[in-house]
Amino acid sequence: MASDFIQIDMSNLAVATQAQLLKQFVATLRNAYEIGGRVRAIMLHTHDGTVFTDLERLFGLPPGEGNAVFDLVNGSIGAMEGTFQNDDCKQITEQVG
Repeated sequence: MASDFIQIDMSNLAVATQAQLLKQFVATLRNAYEIGGRVRAIMLHTHDGTVFTDLERLFGLPPGEGNAVFDLVNGSIGAMEGTFQNDDCKQITEQVG
């Protein structure tokens, strides 16, 4: 398999004025993916598919919102992995907080 890594050249920031911004964007997305994976892993162990009370308590969610938030987290990770085609990454930032 051919190498497909694209190196951001940080050697001449006088010319590549937006290189740091791109690098920050990539790092932020990577961090979000890793944290999301951790959150989803915990969530998977705190519900049985029907009862989300433990998940709601553990994550500070109002009663009855555990399933919806789990779906947004799971959908966000799935979108990042290319498993799902959805807008859950955007929706979670607008609906949860």
